[in-house]
Amino acid sequence: MTQPKIFHLLHMAHRALFRAADRLLAVRHDITASQNALLLYLEKNEGASMSSVAAALGLKNAATSGLVDRMEKRELIARRPSANDGRSFELELKPRGREIAEQSHALIRATNDHLLEGFTPEERQTIARFLEGVIEKSNAYDTGRSALDL
Repeated sequence: MTQPKIFHLLHMAHRALFRAADRLLAVRHDITASQNALLLYLEKNEGASMSSVAAALGLKNAATSGLVDRMEKRELIARRPSANDGRSFELELKPRGREIAEQSHALIRATNDHLLEGFTPEERQTIARFLEGVIEKSNAYDTGRSALDL
């Protein structure tokens, strides 16, 4: 029996999941999955810096800046001067952004429930453990090590 092509399957699952999330969020809130991720991050990290947002969302600084600019224009978030560093900004949710973040929790729960339909509790734990392992092993590449070194 041939080994499953895990990398390919994860890639395709990621693309399908984010396409679906983008469609759902566009219909419900006129935002993208990336924009929703920023709202949820700021919900828990009010006053976050641009660099902490970039790190948390796995984005480059330029992409983060564009994301923040678009969301600021739509009055979902706001920049305020940093209390610690006059050259940088802190990000905060505006009322509409906070409302969308709060409403998206139910959508995320429903999506998780849908994705896990048909799996036993034990299988769900195995799926979670597998995905956590993928994250951990993939992060090992950040050290500059190759798959042959691992």
